Amino acid sequence: MATGLFHQHLLDGLTPVEPTPLLWRSLNQWSELLREGELEAVLLASDCPAPLEGMAWLPLGRWGLLLACRLRGPDSDATPPPRCFRFLAPPLAAAPALHHALQEQQLAAITPLDAVAASDWLAELQRGDGLLPVSPSLLQTSPWREASLTAVWPWEPLVERLWLLVPQKIASHAAVQAMAARLRERIAAAEHWPAAPRSCPP
Repeated sequence: MATGLFHQHLLDGLTPVEPTPLLWRSLNQWSELLREGELEAVLLASDCPAPLEGMAWLPLGRWGLLLACRLRGPDSDATPPPRCFRFLAPPLAAAPALHHALQEQQLAAITPLDAVAASDWLAELQRGDGLLPVSPSLLQTSPWREASLTAVWPWEPLVERLWLLVPQKIASHAAVQAMAARLRERIAAAEHWPAAPRSCPP
């Protein structure tokens, strides 16, 4: 199995997972890896996935996204706050649903990043003007948890729908259905985030 950087934690401990991809992949690239037999399943986010020949989409559920950022703290009074914020997101081809949702809000510019290391995204957040849409559960994993990020609600709700893309011939196998059920449990549990995020910056 494989997925992108921001969903990798959902697969932890469930099955042997491919290393984080060296590049963000589009849907066509993921499906090609499935057809070639290099992968058996891919966890993806999509609003309304298009039919793919020989493939099946197994719905896993949905969750609300928070915006991770670095707001001014007590040790940064000398630093002026940014005049405006920007959304950080993976490349458009790798996350079309997220880009569409952010564009619909028309509240901040989108800066796509092709970095696949968490350290690179955290470094970008250090600038202080970035808002990164991520799931609450990601912020509870390392190294995000140790980064002292602030979680804020979006101006408008950002909802992400998750799916397991598998070859049609194995979609009904017991192991695949069991894996989908475990992922649904994890996604549903993430909706009940214990910490209350702050209000979104103006």
